[in-house]
Amino acid sequence: MNNRLMKKEVAQFLEANSKLIVKRWSLSIFNVPGYQKDRVIIPRKVHESGMSAIIKSFVTDIENPRVKSCELIIKKLVFKDYLSASSATDSIQGLMILRAILDEMFSDKYMDAHEKRKIAFDIIANQVDCAIICFSDIYKKRNFAKLETIMKYGKKLITVNNQDKLYDLIIEAAVIESDSDRASLMLMEKDGFLHIKSSVGIPKKIVASTRVRLGEGIAGKVAKTAKPIIISKGHEISIYLKKFLRGLGLKSSISIPLMADSTVLGVLNLAKRHNKPFFDREDVELLSILACEAGTAISNYRLFEEVHALYEGTIVSLAAAIDARDHYTHGHSHRVAKIALVLAKKLKLSEDAIETTRLSSMLHDIGKIGVPDKILLKSGALTDKEWEIIKKHPLYAVTILKHLPRLKHIIPIIYHEHERYDGKGYVEGLKGKQIPIESRIIAVADAYEAMTSNRPYRKAMRKDKAIKQIKINSGTQFDPVVVMAFLKAVNKSF
Repeated sequence: MNNRLMKKEVAQFLEANSKLIVKRWSLSIFNVPGYQKDRVIIPRKVHESGMSAIIKSFVTDIENPRVKSCELIIKKLVFKDYLSASSATDSIQGLMILRAILDEMFSDKYMDAHEKRKIAFDIIANQVDCAIICFSDIYKKRNFAKLETIMKYGKKLITVNNQDKLYDLIIEAAVIESDSDRASLMLMEKDGFLHIKSSVGIPKKIVASTRVRLGEGIAGKVAKTAKPIIISKGHEISIYLKKFLRGLGLKSSISIPLMADSTVLGVLNLAKRHNKPFFDREDVELLSILACEAGTAISNYRLFEEVHALYEGTIVSLAAAIDARDHYTHGHSHRVAKIALVLAKKLKLSEDAIETTRLSSMLHDIGKIGVPDKILLKSGALTDKEWEIIKKHPLYAVTILKHLPRLKHIIPIIYHEHERYDGKGYVEGLKGKQIPIESRIIAVADAYEAMTSNRPYRKAMRKDKAIKQIKINSGTQFDPVVVMAFLKAVNKSF
């Protein structure tokens, strides 16, 4: 999508939802200690007014970056003492909470559009990063090189769509930026224990067997109190911990809570050997920013997975409802989807288009729910009148799917699945590239699967004969490009 158009779309969304964003931010922000202290001095309305001004500045800067209105607003809020927080740490934490809220909202808005979601996240991350750097500059309390790198990692984290890769990237960022020799990412699981999900410098046996109860040990205390613990020169630690660290050849360590919306998700543990600089308060502040980025990314990933699981369940249930009409076609939708997915990848479609192809192929026959059994299950030839009823199933599909918001984007694909490349198909007689590419793919996959399966009125066709039929109809019924991809894949993949 055109980046300029996407920026305009993001800006419009922020402007339209400004009040909701401020409300959600206000409900979360007073869990930050600095804001709690200042709440008596500065009323909630003033906090909300300040955040509303920042969001408006985001809208302006997204559409015209040269204006730098966010920088002007932040300086005004700081120097006129309107901000609720009196330190860079609290101010930055407040912005990270805002970032988490925006990431969640855009994740929901673009749930079915991976590329748009990625661009929106990047636009928002840039705005929040600029605001954080502005605060850092005003308060003169940050190592800018490290802060910039951590922010870059933050942008990467929010777009990772693989759980293990996400955990590994968090550890990579933490180790590189802290110059640590040993690290672990622990998350709280349903059994009530912290488990290691990714690590560096820790034996696999220890990783597999480690289970830490909430409140026990360093990581358990951090998870319970939501406060970081630093073990280093000048910090009081027990003799047991000194011996423990010495036994591992370590001199300094730090454990930081991973949080999202004031909820502790886990703990990030880092340690250094004796020949490296000790961890200090600046490390705590910088790594807390990374931990906040990581917590947001983990929370968003989990939310995405939960919604996707429900979404997937709906698809599977609908597909099963179609196949249940006739034992001859049981599993037909699943097999068509498998073939269509291979073809979409062969044709190098975008991630969004591949996923759209998969979903559409799973539900390509959904409209047949509206066709009477006496016609759908008829063992003999159909009359002209019966055939006209069968041809209405794409219309029935539209009627069913239009009530499911998350499936609306696949309606055109299913509606046009029976168009022919030469324009002699139905429902609208589209031809060539007027037909969506996903529909052209499903047409080939559906025809091949139908020909090679048993039906009440005929036995399954031999594979070589079905392939021949696909070839013969290339350029008339089927898109030649899709047929070419099919012929390359047919003997290897299905």
